Amino acid sequence: MRIMKYVLALVFALGLAIPSFAVELSLGGFPSFMRFRWRSLHNATFHNILTPAQLESLGGGLDSDTTGEHLHFADMTLRLTPQLVLSDAVTIRASVDVLSNAIAGGATGGLFGEDSDGDKAGGVVQDDLRYTDRFNGTLLFGDEAVDANYGTFSVKYLHADINLGDKGFVRIGRQPFDFAMGLYANGGHDPYSDAGFNVDRLLWLKGYSTALGATTVVLVSDYLGGGSDATNGSNNGTDTDNFTIFEGSGETVDYLAAAVIINNGNLTYGAYYFPYIEQNNMTFGGSALEWDMALALYSAYAEYKTSDYRFITEYTGAYGELSPRNADQYTVTRNNYVAAAQLELFNTAPFTKVSFEAGISPGDQRNTASQNGWEGSIIRGNGAYQLDNLLFKHVIPTLYGRSGSIINAKYMKADVDYAVGNGDQLNLAVIMAWVENTDPGDSSIGANAGGSDGVAGNIGSYYGTEYEAVYKMNLVDGVELSLIGSYIDVGSGLEDALVAQAYASTTGMAAQSALDTADAIWGFQSRLMIFIDDFFKAPAATK
Repeated sequence: MRIMKYVLALVFALGLAIPSFAVELSLGGFPSFMRFRWRSLHNATFHNILTPAQLESLGGGLDSDTTGEHLHFADMTLRLTPQLVLSDAVTIRASVDVLSNAIAGGATGGLFGEDSDGDKAGGVVQDDLRYTDRFNGTLLFGDEAVDANYGTFSVKYLHADINLGDKGFVRIGRQPFDFAMGLYANGGHDPYSDAGFNVDRLLWLKGYSTALGATTVVLVSDYLGGGSDATNGSNNGTDTDNFTIFEGSGETVDYLAAAVIINNGNLTYGAYYFPYIEQNNMTFGGSALEWDMALALYSAYAEYKTSDYRFITEYTGAYGELSPRNADQYTVTRNNYVAAAQLELFNTAPFTKVSFEAGISPGDQRNTASQNGWEGSIIRGNGAYQLDNLLFKHVIPTLYGRSGSIINAKYMKADVDYAVGNGDQLNLAVIMAWVENTDPGDSSIGANAGGSDGVAGNIGSYYGTEYEAVYKMNLVDGVELSLIGSYIDVGSGLEDALVAQAYASTTGMAAQSALDTADAIWGFQSRLMIFIDDFFKAPAATK
């Protein structure tokens, strides 16, 4: 019935839109680009603590020696964003990844490039490269780091935009969810991002002139997933062999959510509220228990911008409950939030821009069985949020095994942009990061953070300091090469957490007291961008 609701809404809206000119196919709406990235990261995970023999026991094939861990890989993405302009009122937009972070060379571990599944095809010339292997963009190991069955063609967005005149604007279909700073709601469609927040949504908005200023009201209804209510294998309509769309069955839906955005000169502010997000019959952490979820999501932001400076702040949080079958209910506390504030200064010669930022995302504290609550890390920074290229891009998400960026952390950042000449630009940044909850609930860390083997305790309070430099060069019109260097001076918090994770992963191999991580994590990356949209711009008028 909900699918029919969307179909009927689309048909109705299309009927109101009267074409006024010929159909036009072009690129637009979102950036189109081709991206090549090369990465060399060192000591970025707990693997840097382990010996080659210990690493081999975890699965082998990891590039390491007794001096640390060394990750080297390249990936590529081709993203096209066609739009079909049907009339002055109706446009269909899409974002299509022909390759999505496809790992160069595939990810086969077979001898001389043969398939690791035993297929003798391929060999030295690698004629059977598995283009389906893709880097997921954040995690450096684990099931979510590389997707071996992703395919070479992926539709990120596909939606219809319909201008109904004085009746408002409708967007229906798969679409990015963007709001405020992009700290949490971030579609990930800028050319430098991975991940992103995309939903199947029916959206309506309309602008009004009010005493507060230009006011935009937005209403949305989301259909996030679906499938059969497969639970017990009894072949009575609840059989586990029934087709389901995602892990865990049932459906996820928010019935109605609203947002308001107000612009009054230099000041823009707004908020949204999802009162009831529901998902039933989920699985969690491999548990055989089925889980039901009821969650509320909210956000607020404010932005003030002049020709000299820009200040923006965002606060996004969630609360609700998780109800496993035949077990006590778990509470998602209001301490699940992520917040940040940013100040940008312009006209600051010799720099083109000077920026300051601070943010926080609470972590989850270990709870006793009687407490049964999540105090943080359910809401966290979106992996598409551009904060840095190493600590929050890779190290912390991999440490906690969760895609994202700002997780159980407090941070401060200062950076400057400097125009080098010939269109080149240098960005220099310093990020200081602290542990928000030194008694983390994550089992691989909190359960093994004590001074003795396997004893729970606290980790240090300081993740460390990251120094980063990004140099962007315009090679030719529409082509950009970036060189990125990152260095993390490891603090006690990051060291303790990595050691605890290493011990949890290799229990029995080495005493926790004998484990020690590297004092520095560092990396070098290069990124070649071809901005396809630049080549579709209309030529300059001639006399």
